[in-house]
Amino acid sequence: MHIPTLSWSNLPKVNTAQMEHLITLATGKYGLDMRVLIEHIGRSTADLCQHLVPEGPVLVVAGRGGNGGAGLAAARLLAGLGRAVWVAPIHEAENYSGIPKEQLEALKHYPSVRIKSSIPKMKFACALDAAVGTNLEGPPRGRTLDALTVLNAMDTCTVVSLDIPTGLTANDGTTPGQVVQADATLCIGLLKPGLQHRAVGDLYLADAVIPPSLLAEIGLQPFTLPAWVCRVLP
Repeated sequence: MHIPTLSWSNLPKVNTAQMEHLITLATGKYGLDMRVLIEHIGRSTADLCQHLVPEGPVLVVAGRGGNGGAGLAAARLLAGLGRAVWVAPIHEAENYSGIPKEQLEALKHYPSVRIKSSIPKMKFACALDAAVGTNLEGPPRGRTLDALTVLNAMDTCTVVSLDIPTGLTANDGTTPGQVVQADATLCIGLLKPGLQHRAVGDLYLADAVIPPSLLAEIGLQPFTLPAWVCRVLP
């Protein structure tokens, strides 16, 4: 997998309000299917995990939002490649709905996937943090905090955060509580200002295939990425 490099300064950034507006326009006015986007981001995430850590068991910590849905899609795709995958939802299964629920249900058909209510005490080669994403509201707590603490104690495991490390604020990079210390972060579609933080690790950007006219509608200059996944350098 060849991953081209891009410069942080040459790429547009969006705050959470702009991102919410973009998603509203994408699914409403532009008629884009969130299931297609989730599948696409899941594949890019699985590809990056395979590139960084091609062998060994994988842990996926997944929330019940879009970030978690993409993480669960990545878990399914990694299982399809023959990886042993453990999935630790940070909410009870009955609290998942929509696309994340569909992805969680689909995992039951893969024999190499194990769904656990808590992170098992074992060594993982790679761990995917898809717990919260940009929808952080206050410091992580409850099962989210428990998962974050375990992830940060995995010294020999490569931790990949999806979109932004759990506990990091997308708009300004503040940390209201504990934060996942990622080895790599795969940002979705557009960079967020808060990603210039040491907790991010190596920064990558996944192409979300956003129509140029949609970018222009939220005041951004349209741009094209040279690959589905690119490395972003400071």
